[in-house]
Amino acid sequence: MVIFQGKRGAIELSMNTIIIVVIGITLLTLGLRWIYGIFGGLEEQQQQLERLSEEQIIALFEGSQDAINLPTSTIKIPQGKRHNLQVTIRNILGNTQKFKYGLVIDSIPSNVQDTIVMSKIRWYESEMNLPSGEGFRDYISFDTSKLPLGIYRFRLTLDCLDCTPPDSRSDSVILEVTAK
Repeated sequence: MVIFQGKRGAIELSMNTIIIVVIGITLLTLGLRWIYGIFGGLEEQQQQLERLSEEQIIALFEGSQDAINLPTSTIKIPQGKRHNLQVTIRNILGNTQKFKYGLVIDSIPSNVQDTIVMSKIRWYESEMNLPSGEGFRDYISFDTSKLPLGIYRFRLTLDCLDCTPPDSRSDSVILEVTAK
């Protein structure tokens, strides 16, 4: 009889071990599926955010791949009025770079001084750091009070201050001051 009691305990021990192993494998499988479900959802969300970000960048730059984007390059303003020209610049060079943009006079009516014209224009004149692909939107404000009628031609310049070799881009802006 002693022999049977020892074997019965061994059988019960091995049954308990098998049950514990089966329960452990089941819990491990369920846990892994649960974790996979969480991280699978995060990956889908990340892809959706990337797609939405790309769509917003395209909308911001109106489909343009250029570093400088102007909705129009010719503006007609009645004398004595103000106009805000939206300008969007973007880092298309890669890596974070330091940029500065500005306006340079190409031609103005002969009876006007450069300094008077430039005093009537406002824009963001500070340097800015732009990560790769990111943009900056600003408004160039033209005040035509005390400016004579005529056509004023400017060049909008975008300079990369960190780039080696230096990178400079430009676009034309024509301002026509008309009669009221």
